[in-house]
Amino acid sequence: MTEISEQYVISIMSRDHIGIIYEVARAISDLNGNIADVRQSVLSGYFTMILLASFPARVTQRAIERKLAEADAHSETALEAMVRKADETALAAFSNDVENTYVLTATGADKVGFVATVAAFCVKHRLNIIDLSTTISDGAYVMILIVELNQSVPINTVRSDLQQFAQETGLRVALQHHDIFRAVNEINLPLR
Repeated sequence: MTEISEQYVISIMSRDHIGIIYEVARAISDLNGNIADVRQSVLSGYFTMILLASFPARVTQRAIERKLAEADAHSETALEAMVRKADETALAAFSNDVENTYVLTATGADKVGFVATVAAFCVKHRLNIIDLSTTISDGAYVMILIVELNQSVPINTVRSDLQQFAQETGLRVALQHHDIFRAVNEINLPLR
């Protein structure tokens, strides 16, 4: 019989140093936790990670917090951790609908409100931003978003309105289906 488990969302932030992922993963595995999904990045010298992990039902939120506090006590830099029980309704409603997933890129001059302007377009067209990254490249601000298209908004409408948006804002924008973006941008190394 399979043991009942509880899922938790855990967020970690720290000044970056080698070994943070090991410290956090070891703390989770010490509690028989299983990491299901992770997003991690280093931003201007700050390590950030959010993950979803399942634990045996006997493991409480407080036990997870204490174990992460132990990891913090032994870490080279302070680990700030936040632990929340996952909302089962939200987890059940989550769909990884690849068919309606697109990559939206916006490039232009770095200015106040850049992210808000692009996000406003997404809200207006019911595009759910599921991943977002920005960088400055060759003097231009580049924003890459992975978005889910709401089926009530036709893709042709989004594309047409995106062209108008580009003209109004002076941004260079592109919208590609996620599968096309991956096929063009991923490097597949042969396995030995």
